[in-house]
Amino acid sequence: MQPLDVTRPNTARMYDYWLGGKDNYAADRAAAEAIRRQRPSIAQQALDNKRFQTRAIGHVAGHGVRQFLDIGSGLPTSPVRAGGAEPLWLPTHQAARAVIPGAVVAYVDHDPVAVAHSQALLASGTSQVVAVAGDMREPEKILADPAIAAAGFSLAEPACVVLCWVLHFLDAAAARDVVARFSRALAPGSYLIISVGYAPGQAGAQFASTYNAQDGTRIYAHTWSEITALFDGLDLEPAGIVDAASWPAAGPRDARPGPGSMIAAGVARRG
Repeated sequence: MQPLDVTRPNTARMYDYWLGGKDNYAADRAAAEAIRRQRPSIAQQALDNKRFQTRAIGHVAGHGVRQFLDIGSGLPTSPVRAGGAEPLWLPTHQAARAVIPGAVVAYVDHDPVAVAHSQALLASGTSQVVAVAGDMREPEKILADPAIAAAGFSLAEPACVVLCWVLHFLDAAAARDVVARFSRALAPGSYLIISVGYAPGQAGAQFASTYNAQDGTRIYAHTWSEITALFDGLDLEPAGIVDAASWPAAGPRDARPGPGSMIAAGVARRG
């Protein structure tokens, strides 16, 4: 593993900071605050995204899906900010296992520090929940990972791929390709849970520019049509693509959002 560099901002640690976590450093906090000045709601949106993910995973598990791949899972920030408090969200394995106790869950991230943190937390748990290194740009490699297979994951059965708040780290064409390749590999009856940062027009470009200037991972400002195209060929759940904070409340299907920024979110099934 490469030595930990705490002098440069890190995407996973910035997300951890917005969520109220402790696994972040001065460079991460400075970058996160610079981004917050451009998008004041960013910390709340990070929380909204986690809560959406919790609800969506429970929804999919409720349809009998027992296998989940959380792609770009990041640092395992605690959902409890104070002793004795209720969790603000549930980690993927807890959300799935609250519905299906024997659910198979794999956390996948390209950041070796994030993977190591997850593996340490899961070390005393079940063999059906694992954390592995993987790059979302290589779906076939992730799906063939022997550690994921050893946990009980099978492509012969319906599964759920979680791509929450990660696809804006790819340009629109690459993001669409990643979703399509995962979708093609999954069994019929499988699901994809997707959320993507969105801001209309110049606001989106300015946010991306501010984020990229922090010397962290580059992000891309996807248009609304590029976000909706991620779901092409899939059957959207009735809520359609909406602000993560409001999912699964039903509304106008794929309604174009208002002038403010949002986390565009949707859940879709492979027929």
